[in-house]
Amino acid sequence: MAAAVLTAALATIVLAPIGILAWPFRRDGEVGFAITQIWSRAILGVAGVSVKTVILAPLPAGPVVFVSNHVSALDIPILFVALPRSFRIVYKSSLVYVPLMGLFLAAARNVSIDRSRAFRAKRSLAAAARRIHNGVSVALFPEGTRSGDAPMGSFKRGSFKIAVEAEVPVVPVSLLGLRRVVSQGRITPGEVRVKIHPALETREGADAVEDLSARAEAVIRNEEKES
Repeated sequence: MAAAVLTAALATIVLAPIGILAWPFRRDGEVGFAITQIWSRAILGVAGVSVKTVILAPLPAGPVVFVSNHVSALDIPILFVALPRSFRIVYKSSLVYVPLMGLFLAAARNVSIDRSRAFRAKRSLAAAARRIHNGVSVALFPEGTRSGDAPMGSFKRGSFKIAVEAEVPVVPVSLLGLRRVVSQGRITPGEVRVKIHPALETREGADAVEDLSARAEAVIRNEEKES
């Protein structure tokens, strides 16, 4: 674990300035996305973690919201290696104050959410939905926090509210085998499987968010039980 953390820190120091300096010339965040993929491969390579991706159905054309179970700190690097489409992560706005990382997250055009107050949260969720509707795919962890060695937690509604407001499909993603690789703060070299499920279309109605959340959680939870 220490080697992976050190690699993450060094890769951030080396690579983040490139993404920040590239922003005035390429403001769509694609340079930042490519840099994050390099960062992710470096971390996983040092940790001895390989990723096998299984795509069960072609992705829909246009933007989507990827939702995944959340087991460990390696989940974000794994998604950047595994997902077959450019995407952005959704991060807490307070991270903007973290030296270097905050600037890079913004330059890479990741999506900031401010949950400090109800009004700000509603406004930032609406802004995120507009960006997604206009063509930006994002990846989210609906559990809200890492489950670690515990069973998968329940999905929170916010991720699916964004998808419903953006009127885009949700693509469930199962991260499988992580508990054999990451346990009690240690990393054991091994393979992680990433299964990308068929997209779930959003529906209309007062219960659209709850319906979408329940369907996505069922897909991922059932896959976890069978793995």
